[in-house]
Amino acid sequence: MKLNFYPSICAFVIALFLQFNQAAAQALIAGTFPSSSETLLGVRYRNVRNVNASQTQANFTGIPDLGSNRSGSRNDLTLNYGTSGTYTFTLTYNTVTNTFTSATTIGGITYTNTLTNVSGRLTGDGKTAAATAINLLSLSINTQNSSSTISVTNLTIDGMPVSGTYSRSNNNGQSNWYLQTNTLNNGFIVTGTVNLSGNFTSNTEGQRIQFTFSNGAGSAAPLPVVWGGFTSKRINSNTTALEWKTLQENNASHYNVQRSVDGVRFETIGRVQAQGTTANVTEYRFDDKQATGAVYYYRLQQVDLDAKMNFSAVVKQGNGGKQTLVGGLGGNNILVQFFTNETRQLRIISATGTVVKQINTTSAQQIIDVNSLPAGIYTLQIINADATAEVHRFVK
Repeated sequence: MKLNFYPSICAFVIALFLQFNQAAAQALIAGTFPSSSETLLGVRYRNVRNVNASQTQANFTGIPDLGSNRSGSRNDLTLNYGTSGTYTFTLTYNTVTNTFTSATTIGGITYTNTLTNVSGRLTGDGKTAAATAINLLSLSINTQNSSSTISVTNLTIDGMPVSGTYSRSNNNGQSNWYLQTNTLNNGFIVTGTVNLSGNFTSNTEGQRIQFTFSNGAGSAAPLPVVWGGFTSKRINSNTTALEWKTLQENNASHYNVQRSVDGVRFETIGRVQAQGTTANVTEYRFDDKQATGAVYYYRLQQVDLDAKMNFSAVVKQGNGGKQTLVGGLGGNNILVQFFTNETRQLRIISATGTVVKQINTTSAQQIIDVNSLPAGIYTLQIINADATAEVHRFVK
């Protein structure tokens, strides 16, 4: 069966490849959401601890009240959690099937929990907002003692990474972040990784990670920019083209294009004027014509009219402009070609958010057999050793 890749189509066998360059969604903002909101969907990973092997953990999938079981909205899922201190998750709201699903992978095993009839449950619980009106993602992390750390990394919304690492360490209490974005409307796929370290108290709610999806009844101050993508590509031995787009802008002044040779220390190499305020998609481009080195890291510093700033995710450009080649080999195989040998995790995620195949590899080339997968739309997620994530969509 022919495999079609999006946004580019693999029309010939290994003739047309997708080049990954990291796209960036808005970063999460620290603190409690400043306006009222109505919680509609959510997941609570409670009682998380890695003191002993094979601890049992509970994964709450809740609609809408994560702390109770109103109208049978909450399902409890027991997970066998080991001492590695890491698990990945995929949270999906599918408007077509009217389902909300959490798929959590621990020790190579994926546990899936699905709630059906989402709209009916919301109505039954007296909710006035529909799940198709979600515009707010909130993340809460709770720790209980002075020797535990919980962090959430590799966050993505519909394949676009949310920049930043969100953690709470060595304290007793709760940290909160939120993101107001209309990209959550009409369904979403949110993925990420949870990392645990230190010692955790054996207490049901002593430590937890909680995601909630809400409708913001009162609007917070509009975000200056909602990122829609940031890519880089090598034009020649001296020039790298940087392209990005925004889904909306509010009082945006300009973008400082910044470059680094080590991914830590950045310098501004150019400036691009922003549109100001617009609800339309805007595309930008900047050519770095002094890109003579082997590897560079790039980011965008967005500055609004009152001098407030935020940053895009970082993209890495090197190896002649290519990091990964992905294409079809014909039949039911996908070829993934890397340009360095390092540890990577490859995951294929179905349209419902379920991880249907997972491979850990250290080789420079990997062939993935997808013969057993039913026809449909899938996401190939590549998690690199430096924690960056690559996303490729394909149709089988």
